[in-house]
Amino acid sequence: MPSTQRYFAPIDFRTRFPALDGIRALAITMVFARHYGGGAHGGILLQIFNVIRRHGWSGVDLFFVLSGFLITGILYDTRADSHYFKRFFLRRAVRIFPVFYIVTAVLLLLTPVFQYEWHWGHLTFALYLGNLFANYNFDLYGIVSANHPTASVSISHFWSLCVEEQFYLLWPLAIWFVRDRIRLIRIAVALSILALALRLVMLWHFPLEVATTWIFRTLPFRMDSLLIGGILALVLRGPNADRWQRSAKWVFLAAGAGCIAIFMLPAQVEYYWIDSIGLPLLAFASAGLIGSTLRAGSPAFRLFYLKPLRVLGKYSYGFYVYHLLFVSAWLQLLIWLQSRLHSLALSGLIALPLNFAVTFLVSKLSYDLIEVRFLRLKRHFEYDSEVADHKHAFTTK
Repeated sequence: MPSTQRYFAPIDFRTRFPALDGIRALAITMVFARHYGGGAHGGILLQIFNVIRRHGWSGVDLFFVLSGFLITGILYDTRADSHYFKRFFLRRAVRIFPVFYIVTAVLLLLTPVFQYEWHWGHLTFALYLGNLFANYNFDLYGIVSANHPTASVSISHFWSLCVEEQFYLLWPLAIWFVRDRIRLIRIAVALSILALALRLVMLWHFPLEVATTWIFRTLPFRMDSLLIGGILALVLRGPNADRWQRSAKWVFLAAGAGCIAIFMLPAQVEYYWIDSIGLPLLAFASAGLIGSTLRAGSPAFRLFYLKPLRVLGKYSYGFYVYHLLFVSAWLQLLIWLQSRLHSLALSGLIALPLNFAVTFLVSKLSYDLIEVRFLRLKRHFEYDSEVADHKHAFTTK
């Protein structure tokens, strides 16, 4: 090897790659800004911020690509494990289920106090099928309090958890049956093209509002985001991994430029482009960003390795679950502040950081007191494969 090359620590897919926590922090911040950010008024800087905020939903796509990347890596590396399915699903369960079902249990316990109005359709979220039923009845995304409207609960963000869990149920089967890396890449590419075709059919045959609802919140139309992350994981396990990884920044820049061009289109045509080619462009930009972050010393690595981002990313799952639950209460606080301060901007400058800080604190307490206890159970479900099977070394100039 030439002396100008050096190795950095290989990635162990059974543990955390710290800079990827920074990616998680970016994703959750984008989602939070989308739900709680300001309006379109103000100077040029505020207007630019609002354009970014309006597209904060793309943070979910970044989560999807990252999940596809990590999960595909784990599944591919452990495909020969003697208890492949059992260990994968149990390890996923102790990571995902505790917070989700504890939140559900707490809401049920609070029902006598706040007289929450439950619908049978809410039960579908407990099976991670709520996104499908809520597409027909948007009321399922809320749990109304009959006596304290401010205490009403929003679960409108749980659709993405449903999409991911559905993917986790199906993709392991494909990897276990196929096993070959090249064939898996071809299958992932074919399914991604199928997702695009399905979206085009929806846009052709249904009104934009109906098509967008199904396209954004249903696995067959969104699977390319997860699969493109999977393709990245598989490509980086091939013989030309270093060359592919070095080109990741160019993928990010090119696809990112395409996304920005679409985001700047007039509103009446923007979503037709987003719903069609915009989603895969966003997925490629996300994959390029993730790939760039894997190179130690790169600008992306240095940025996302910053400790504040890594800390936020560590608690991002709980943050995502909790951040929108009591949106009604936070909006009521904003209204109260505005009535006292007579300034929406100043009220937002107080309420927004307070909301973020409280949500972060709840997420940290949730992780330290609840999640980490369940995560320790993973030691009972260790894979047969040697640690080396989960690692891949990259070479960097």
